[in-house]
Amino acid sequence: MKRIALITLITLIMLALLAVNGSLLLARAATPAADAAAGAMHTANGLYESGQFGQAAQVYEQLVGQGYVDSALFYNLGNAYYKQGDPGRAIINYRQAQQLAPRDPDIKANLALARAQTVDRVEVADNGGLLTQFGEAMQSRFALDELAMAALGAWVLFVFLLLLTGTAKAGGRWRKGLQYSLVAVTVVLVVSVLALGSFLDLGSGGSEGVIVAPVVEVTSGPGAQYVTAFSLHNGAEVSLIETRGSWVRLALPGGELEGWVPGSAVEAIAGS
Repeated sequence: MKRIALITLITLIMLALLAVNGSLLLARAATPAADAAAGAMHTANGLYESGQFGQAAQVYEQLVGQGYVDSALFYNLGNAYYKQGDPGRAIINYRQAQQLAPRDPDIKANLALARAQTVDRVEVADNGGLLTQFGEAMQSRFALDELAMAALGAWVLFVFLLLLTGTAKAGGRWRKGLQYSLVAVTVVLVVSVLALGSFLDLGSGGSEGVIVAPVVEVTSGPGAQYVTAFSLHNGAEVSLIETRGSWVRLALPGGELEGWVPGSAVEAIAGS
């Protein structure tokens, strides 16, 4: 009886949390700030449709600066920059949109178009281990919050089934069915936790950025007095290693080539 009471209590708590979360989401959606953001998006979309890509980008950027996060916003901002012949900033925003909606075919297609407009072509050998490859596969299919919710849901269901199995009569069909369900949920839990861990492991290697200057000389040290090692053009995607004053140390994919550029020549991809 105690176990049944505990299971009932857990169920009620879960239902209460879901109800509170749903009410908070509804309240947030009805706030004046959300209405203002929707109005600004409508204005920016109108400017874009009329061919005023620079003005549209300014309005989209204002929304980003206000903390508005939405895949459609970053996608539209990427389109506005692409139309202005700025593949670097287009790539930045397409990639941020892809983090929020990794399965969106339009984002994927436009990101490929923007990358095709870049000058630098860097071929990277696939030297990652199984965990890295698994994480990259998860990144291409799921957003981080989706994996986190899947892992949390699987854990809650695992605990619930475990408690319920303990109350079932030994040898009964009900108990056997619960045991099969518990095994299935355990598999889902392990896979979701591994996916989440590999996803986070990829993000722990440092942030990523994109060259936004038309062309920049990459020097051997943090200053114009150092020797130029090579040049990068608008749209080149790099790893950001460290910042020293107004200079940023970066590396090309693969990590074999690295150097320093002025901070104004490169922009970080938020969330990378």
